[in-house]
Amino acid sequence: MDDSSFIKIGPAGYYSCRNVWDEKGKNKIVQIFVSHEENISSIQFQYAENGTLLLSGRHGSPSTRTAKFDVVKLNYPSEYITWISCRTGYSYYDRLCSITFGTNHGQYGPFGRFDSTDKESTFRLGENCQFGGFHGTSDGNAVTSIGVYLKPNTTLNHSHHKSTAKPKKEAESFQLPS
Repeated sequence: MDDSSFIKIGPAGYYSCRNVWDEKGKNKIVQIFVSHEENISSIQFQYAENGTLLLSGRHGSPSTRTAKFDVVKLNYPSEYITWISCRTGYSYYDRLCSITFGTNHGQYGPFGRFDSTDKESTFRLGENCQFGGFHGTSDGNAVTSIGVYLKPNTTLNHSHHKSTAKPKKEAESFQLPS
């Protein structure tokens, strides 16, 4: 699948930042590294490509000196991203306050500060392994926005499109007795 066939969704959060990052096509996520406190300080991804494990750049703060650091380890290749949810709060700058990752096996998070008054955004990609990578923005202290790429289906799987509707019976003709 070439890069032009991905659908870019989002980002959620504060987009007007100087550091734009893009992980389009890096969809074989093995681990996600999240540094967080009151917001998502940084995020980094490990992914598989051509039988090799590669590490993305760290997005957000260059330091991992935060109160909390979590590693999300996916059961690659059978486990894959199916959705993400994040919350954006309003402080000096808008920042990504929390993030949750959903997979076909379960949920990881929320990481960061979870406050019901923050604005929530959720991107659901379906259960057909359609995740196509992450993108977003950051400043020198935190991740400020995040979005995803969706890989549309490239083949029609007929087994998923069988109709469950029953055919109508033909009207039977009959004559009234005279």
